[in-house]
Amino acid sequence: MFGSRDKGIPTAPFGSVFNVTGTQTIDVRDYLDLNYSHTFGDGWSFASRTYYDQANNDGTYVNDYSALGGPSRVLNENFSHGQSWGEEVTVSKQVFGTQRLSAGIEYRDNFQQDQGNYDLQPFVQYFDDRRSTDIFSFYVQDEIHLRKNLILNLGLRYDHYATFGGTTNPRAALIYNPWEKTTFKLLYGQSFRAPNLFELFYDAPGNEADPSLRPETVKTMELAWEQSFAGHFRMEASGFYYPIHGLISEQIDPANGFTFFANAGSLDLRGVDFALWRSLPGGLEAAASYSLQDATDPSTGMAITNSPKHLVQASLSVPIIKRKMFASMDLQYVSKRATQTGQYVGAYAVPNFTLFSRNVLKRWEISASLYNAFNQNYADPAGNGLAENALLQDGRSYRIKVGYRLP
Repeated sequence: MFGSRDKGIPTAPFGSVFNVTGTQTIDVRDYLDLNYSHTFGDGWSFASRTYYDQANNDGTYVNDYSALGGPSRVLNENFSHGQSWGEEVTVSKQVFGTQRLSAGIEYRDNFQQDQGNYDLQPFVQYFDDRRSTDIFSFYVQDEIHLRKNLILNLGLRYDHYATFGGTTNPRAALIYNPWEKTTFKLLYGQSFRAPNLFELFYDAPGNEADPSLRPETVKTMELAWEQSFAGHFRMEASGFYYPIHGLISEQIDPANGFTFFANAGSLDLRGVDFALWRSLPGGLEAAASYSLQDATDPSTGMAITNSPKHLVQASLSVPIIKRKMFASMDLQYVSKRATQTGQYVGAYAVPNFTLFSRNVLKRWEISASLYNAFNQNYADPAGNGLAENALLQDGRSYRIKVGYRLP
């Protein structure tokens, strides 16, 4: 896979000039995966994955230094370049007729992790950091069939990062099928997010490194009910609770006003999800879902930025010409969300419409889409480091897509 994106940014990130041409980022991502798997006799199976991964980000920011006695327009370059390779091996075995035991190891060598910042003209180097790190992981999983309709799934994973050390995380699932079309799941897990090198070591002017950062941790608890009915109808309902600790967030050093990252927050996320699906042999498909979630800081009780309490999604696809042409609609409703300043952006509902064909002409696929069909005026909360409190989103737009499938 290879992908590249060039994105203009008019919203004045990191103190750059607002709404000028020239501030942009170029993101490049490419990777190669080689996978092999084989099932042997006596219940043994083997899988291996070897991979190479590259990710580059190059940003150009138009700055104004006139208040400091410098030029009114200076191009500042910020970059992060990374390359890695890795190997993962998994072995599993059917044992005792009721269990499948799996074990695996993974090694990842991040042999290039470079980041830096400098002005072009006049050239001034502010930050240049070149590193390499590695990650070693080991995991085991046991799927136990306690009864014909009752499965217990247990797993344990250990990860060792060169930057902060090791972390061990368990998970468990109890899956019960009391009837053919009914499933109940009780799920528990523990996971983490490792601090990245930007958060750990970025030390350009206005920023401070914090090599002592620890991972964010989360415990996930969920109870789910899945039900199928006659007539191609399916339902899912679940309740969840995710306490998150050690959140990595930006802080201000009172001594100099510089920003740095620290494990300075917690988050309690709880809620319920409900979804319905219906599909008919003729091609008609319909779905609707609703999520109610409460995300708060347990120490202050304050709402979390950009976290809606209510989410509604609905979709409908109708065949116009059987198996050849379809009309579809999807609708998304998002309730109000808090911004960085404690204000709120309003709720919105946006419908999108698409007309698409499959094999009306042999091997050709054609679609036409209308997004934000009623030209709804809405905004999303802005992130840290932007000049605006909220970012206005696109109004009505359209896309026409034509594809041809080779023989």
